[in-house]
Amino acid sequence: MDGQRLLRMVKSIGNFFKLIRWLDLLFIALIFFLVYQQILTHFYALDGTAMPISTLEYILISLSFILMSAAGYALNDYYDYGMDEINKPDKLILHHKLPYKTGLYSFIILITLGIILSFYQCLVWKNGEIFIIYLFIAAMFWFYSTKYKRELIIGNIIISLIAALTIILPWLIIIFEGMDAHLLPVSMWKTMNFFIFSYAFLSFFITFAREIVKDIQDIEGDKAYDCQNIPIKYGIKTAKNVITILMILILIGLIYISVRLFSSAYNIMGYFFALVLIPFGIYIIIMTLKSKEKSQWKNLSDTMKVYMLAGILSMIFITI
Repeated sequence: MDGQRLLRMVKSIGNFFKLIRWLDLLFIALIFFLVYQQILTHFYALDGTAMPISTLEYILISLSFILMSAAGYALNDYYDYGMDEINKPDKLILHHKLPYKTGLYSFIILITLGIILSFYQCLVWKNGEIFIIYLFIAAMFWFYSTKYKRELIIGNIIISLIAALTIILPWLIIIFEGMDAHLLPVSMWKTMNFFIFSYAFLSFFITFAREIVKDIQDIEGDKAYDCQNIPIKYGIKTAKNVITILMILILIGLIYISVRLFSSAYNIMGYFFALVLIPFGIYIIIMTLKSKEKSQWKNLSDTMKVYMLAGILSMIFITI
């Protein structure tokens, strides 16, 4: 193989990883790791109960979700090509750096691999419920890109549900297997569930708020392709108000969680929520109210992503 062909191959591989948004996939992998290590394993250990699945089994079932997510990103770029030509022409991968059909073919291959991997692991566990959940997730990725992304609110809800599922799915896997093996952390049950559903709540609402910000950012291309979303249907001012309300709900949730943490053995985590996440959330509200230009909405979207990362990393303090 000559140098030119090797260079083209390396560029194609790099562009493929951009297509499937490898940084977002790393973020999902981080969530799966922290939920497993900092919440599930931690509270099982405090209860003195053995984990119902091995680390390797958890890695395989996590990889299945990551493959499905990669498939969803590729399909999204495939169906959004026309809108992305208007909204972000400098970031187009398909038809510019990779053949246009790569988006569809990547979805088919990656979603199939994800389904096969989840089917294999669920077959080993003899657990059809978990496999049905994975089929439902695969269907959500397909219907979001092909239909619901362009419809009012429902597309935002689907993405927000997937974000919450990233937190809840590891818990569901452990619980389903734990019930079958009679291995549940009885004494730590309420505390473990408090953390799982607190993070799921926060993930749902911050994702919902960020999706509306992205809708405002991409309003020109979305209008050209007859999309129906909050900024297009009700105007940017109403969209701002909705984002603000969602952030206020997040702040109320953070205040409630902080009070619970301070009244328990998790003071350090409580300080992180009270001194970092709550002021950071207020700052995002201020940014929302001030944003007018497309570049400002882009900065707000990026800031929200950092906020998500800070929230997820707060799981580290559970075991301190």
